[in-house]
This record gives sequence, structure tokens and C-alpha cells, in this order.
Amino acid sequence: MSLIEKLSKPVFIDGAWIRPLIQGGKGVGATNGKTAGAWAAENAGGTIAAIGAAVGYGENGREVPYSYESKTRHGRFEEMLSMSVKGCQLQVETAYKASNGKGRVRINFLKMAGGSMRIMRQVLEKTRLESGGNKIHAVTMGAGLASEEDARICADEGVYLDPIISSVMALKVLLNRTYRNWAGRYQDVIGAVVYEDPWLAGGHNGITSRENPDEPQAPYERVKALRKIMNDNGMHEVAIIIAGGVWYLRDWQDWLDNQDVGPIAFQIGTRDLLTKECPISDEWKDLLFRMKEQDVVLNKFSPTGFYSSAYKNGMMVELKERSNRQVPFTQKLSNSMSAPVEGKGVPANKYSISLEDKEKVDRWIAQGFTIPLPTPDNTLIFVTNEKAREIKSHKTECVGCISTCKLSTWCEDADKKYSTGKTPDPRVHCIRKGLQEAIAGENLDNSLIFSGHNAYKAADDPFYRGENGTALIPTIKQLIERLTTGD
Repeated sequence: MSLIEKLSKPVFIDGAWIRPLIQGGKGVGATNGKTAGAWAAENAGGTIAAIGAAVGYGENGREVPYSYESKTRHGRFEEMLSMSVKGCQLQVETAYKASNGKGRVRINFLKMAGGSMRIMRQVLEKTRLESGGNKIHAVTMGAGLASEEDARICADEGVYLDPIISSVMALKVLLNRTYRNWAGRYQDVIGAVVYEDPWLAGGHNGITSRENPDEPQAPYERVKALRKIMNDNGMHEVAIIIAGGVWYLRDWQDWLDNQDVGPIAFQIGTRDLLTKECPISDEWKDLLFRMKEQDVVLNKFSPTGFYSSAYKNGMMVELKERSNRQVPFTQKLSNSMSAPVEGKGVPANKYSISLEDKEKVDRWIAQGFTIPLPTPDNTLIFVTNEKAREIKSHKTECVGCISTCKLSTWCEDADKKYSTGKTPDPRVHCIRKGLQEAIAGENLDNSLIFSGHNAYKAADDPFYRGENGTALIPTIKQLIERLTTGD
């Protein structure tokens, strides 16, 4: 059987036989109802990003950003939840109409996102069909493992749950925590398992404490091990969706009709950005064509505490340099910490460092990095006065977009008075600000550009070359047709 024939064979995912092609679930405006509907209309899997789902669009076609009136973090959090539900409803309606009853429409929630379970419950309730069922066919759940309650909500609303995992260990935890404990219908709620490669996928990555982020592991053996665990638990027919590192499907032809990995499909994230329907700015699309190998870096600057993969722009470089300007400190002089930090704007006798570190700290201060900021690890980083004001503004303008934030110390638990109680960590970025600036396309060098590590392949892919060497941006239909050839 030829590669084209293999890629034309449907796979049973989320209750239907569809093409083995799934749209990546990029958040904060990078995927929406229009794009998800276009994928589903081709009998593939379309994915709506629930996080930051647009509530509307301006005359220029750009999404209308969320606006907040409350003066408190909790008040802004509640406003964000309300707007998120409204945005998800709009995108689901758009996708449902555009799909023409074909394919599958999925919605992607992040477990770590603020109020994700509340949003999910309301969105599924508000998108029910009068005839029964739902306009959404499945929920994908990543950035944290799905729980039994997530499964119960999906089962009650008649939609599938597609957990996103990155390792055998994560799958075992998922099965022990939920799958084996579900009774009857809960055992049938999983429509597919998404394997998100922690070294190749864009956005947040599921690298565990037992894995070395600097030593990538080839995906085949990891997926083969996943399939064995799934088979041992009666999940022989549940498809594995490969996410991360997928560009040319010809590179994966040995995985098709392979008993070691079983039924599979492929999630397309970065290439989906380079389509006419994709709502990201032209500036962002142009940037993808300029990326080079190694331009996407694995980092730990996310306020979630997870590793993530993002384009190495000025923002990423500054964050790395910020962390490099870091020394241990105490608030009292001692034999080992006998040198006070001195400089304009530094409170007298507040920070003490070692004599060995004093020389480099004095050098940083002389270079303009005059503001010391404490971290939760009893260290100081040194930043400019301008950067210190920016970090402070990100903390004070927090809307609770993630359930616990290392930067703002937000926690959505009312019993904890909406605070983690920890020292704010100035070594991480504000994920909301970074992603919003990326989708606006106004300053990509200072934005958070999540990207898969194969983004550099766009520059040499002949599919994107138009006449006279200009870049050609295809429709989603054209992209899917191309993918089915293996290219």
C-alpha cells in the first residue's frame, strides 16, 4: 500500500471515522472557530483553543482583546471567566456552522489555566444541541492531567475526552487516577490519547523530573511503550495522536499500519499557522519563514513552572540574561554573606551577598541593572529600573489566567485568599501579556512566540513558494490535500 493510500485511510477518533489529521490546539487567538471548522469540513479534526477565545473581531480582522474594569485580581478573574465562556461559545458556533456536519470539532482546555473546569462546564452546557448531543465532539486536556471530574463532565455532556500526555509515567498516573476508577460509561469517554513530544512540540511541554531537558529522546520507543500500556488496559482501538515534530508525513510512514504503535493520527500545529484562515498576524507568518534551525528554544520561563518551547527573540534572550544576573543573598550580614548590596535606589543594609559575588554585582549595577529583586530561591536578580516597573505592572494587572502564577503569586483558591503565599518570581514572564502582544503582531521581538521546533522547515518547503520567490500562504483545504501526499 502506498503512502498516499495509507494517509487516506480513516481513523476512528472521537466517535467518527476521519482523516488521520488533527489541527493543533494553539491558544490565545492562534486557533479559532473559523480554522477549526475548516479542518472539520475536510473530514479531519478541528481544534478550538478555549484559552483566550476571542469574543469578537475589529474592522481590521484582529480579535478584540479582553478588557477589565475591576480593581481587584479576583474581580478581574471573574471577568476573564465570563469573557472566556462568551468567546468559546462564539468560536464553537462558528466552527459548527463551518464544519457542515463533517469531521470532528474539538475544544482544547489547559488544566493549569485559571478556572478551566468552570469554563469547560459552562461552555459544554451552553453548546448542547436541542436534538441531543453537543456541537463539540471532544475536549482535549493538557498542561496538567485530566481528572475523574473532567471525565464525568464530558460524559454527562456527551462529548469525548482526549487527554494530552508526554510520557508513559503520565499515562500510568492518568490510568491509575481516573480510568480504572471510572464505572461503565466513563471507561468509554476517551476518544483518543494525544502524545505531545516534550522536546519537539511548541508551547508547554510535559518534561518530567526524571527526564533531562537537554537530552531529547526519540519518540518511537516512547510511543511504542505508550501503546503497550494502553493495550494492557483494553485500549487497543483507541488512537494515539502524534503531536510535536510533525512536518512532512512521509517522515512517519513507518509508523502507519505498525502493530507496535497501533492506530495513529498526526497533529499539525505550526503548519496550521501558515494558512489563509489562521488569525495570527501577517508579521507572525512572515517570521515563521525567517526562522532557522535552533531558533526555537526549550526554556523554563513560564509562570506555570512547566517547560515550554518558544522562538528565541529579544524577550527570551532578556529572560535568560535576567536569570544569569543572579546571586544568593541574605537579609542579615554573616561571615559568608558579609558584603552589602550598594547602589542608587537600593535600600541600605537590606541585602547581603558574598564577597565573591560583590564584584560582579557592582559591575551589573554600573551597567544600569540597578534594581535587585528577590526570588523564591533566596537569590537576587538585577534589572533596570524600566524592567522593574514592567515586572511590577504585570503583577499588579494579574487577571488569574493560570490557576497558580509564579510571577504574581495568584492562586484561584479562595481559602488561600487567592495567593500562593510565596515570594513573586521575577525570573518568569507574564504569559497573558506575552501571548496577547504576539497575536497583535505589533512587537514580535518582545512577544511570546510559542512554536514547534520544526518551524524552520517552512523556509525551504517548496509548498510555500509562489511566483517570483514570494511566499505562498495556502488555504486549510490546500494544506490538508498537501499533507495527504506525504509532503
